[in-house]
Amino acid sequence: MDIKGIKKDIYRYLKFIFGGGLSLIINLIITYFLTEYIYLWHMLSFSIALGLEILFLFFYHTFITFKKQGKLTLFITIILIISGMNWIAVYFLSIIIGIQYLIAITLSAGVISILNYLLNRNLVFKV
Repeated sequence: MDIKGIKKDIYRYLKFIFGGGLSLIINLIITYFLTEYIYLWHMLSFSIALGLEILFLFFYHTFITFKKQGKLTLFITIILIISGMNWIAVYFLSIIIGIQYLIAITLSAGVISILNYLLNRNLVFKV
């Protein structure tokens, strides 16, 4: 990959991260609302928020990050795997270690973002 291609990929990753940041905010708001006002268990609230996040992210990456139609079923499969890893990480951090659940969600999302980007770039949107 040449310098121009690397710069383009870095710019695309930054857009990917921005979309991930937006989806994280959406996730946190939904999780907080369902946990604090509807009184659901925070892990159930988090699971519901992840489902809504999948829809947001697919459209964001289709129109903004990669600017091409991806494979929705593959995207959902990858996101479910990533979300499963994320769910386990949040459970471990919040239940086992005792970190506040919103902080646990934020920490796990940051760690998983690079793997998520590479899988989407190379498999779902094939850039």
